[in-house]
Parts: sequence; structure tokens; C-alpha cells
Amino acid sequence: MKRHIWLLGSLSALLAMGCSHGPPKPRHPLIPDGSTVAVIMFRDCVIQDQEDCDGSGNTAGSIFASKLNDSDFIHAVPLSRPVGPKEELNDDAAVALAKAKGYAYVLNGEVADYYRVAPMTFREERAAANIRVLSTADGKIVYFHDDNDTANDMSSPQSILEDIAEDVRDDLSDD
Repeated sequence: MKRHIWLLGSLSALLAMGCSHGPPKPRHPLIPDGSTVAVIMFRDCVIQDQEDCDGSGNTAGSIFASKLNDSDFIHAVPLSRPVGPKEELNDDAAVALAKAKGYAYVLNGEVADYYRVAPMTFREERAAANIRVLSTADGKIVYFHDDNDTANDMSSPQSILEDIAEDVRDDLSDD
């Protein structure tokens, strides 16, 4: 009798475990699998007297292109910025540039903050980015993401931007 109870208990546990997993979750990507996204280098942050802003747009754009390429579903191609690093590039101009080069999607963005501190100063590193992914077919925003974060002084603004870019990649590919 004890054997039957043990067997029934074991079978019940196995059945419960098998049912808890369910079928695989379907993917619902925001852009179709295999799409190429043109990543225009970002606008540098424009914070008065913050020297770290210089070059922050190229750093961010390169990070985003690299992280998007880490996906099995999206391919990213970096594009040079057609205007100066601190000049605004509106979304219509970004769409026109990417469309002229044959891309279906374009990522346009700005670095909103980029602040690097010396190690062991007990101040926080900061980075922030605002991005939009647009369809070049109609110019509509497919996805947008505004994020800012801080990290301890043993980190870097680049690593903060890498985390933000990974979030964007995961959102776009619905991983």
C-alpha cells in the first residue's frame, strides 16, 4: 500500500511539473526577423560645460549597432551622421537617409547624459539615451526607448549604454 501511495505521489509530481512548463512562448518581434536596421550615430549630449559629452554620440551609436548585431534576428549597419555631432537630426531626415540607402528600418537617437568620473571618487557614472526605431516605408515610429542610469565609480558610461542597448535589442527581437 505504501508503494502505491509513493507511486501515485511521484506520478502526480511529474504530471504537475510537465504541465507547468506549457508550450513554448511565441515570438512577436517589433520588426520582422532578418531585418536590417540602419543605426545612425547618435547626437552627442549637449550639457553645458560637460566635456564628456564630446564624442558620446559615436560611442553610443557604435554600442547600439554592436549589441543589435548580437541578436539572431536583427542585423544592424552603422551609418555616419549627416550633420554635426551636436546638431539635431530629425526623424524625417533619418528616414530619408536610410531609405535612400535601401534600409527598411532606421534607429535615430541622442545621448541625453554622459558623465565619467575617476575611480575611487565615490561619485556615480551616468549615461542616458533616447532612441527611436522608424520604418522607412512610412516614417512611423515602430519603437522608442528613453533610459537613463547610474553606476558606481568602478563602472563606466559605456557599460551603462551597453545595458540600455541590450534592453533595446531584447525588446526589438522579443527575446
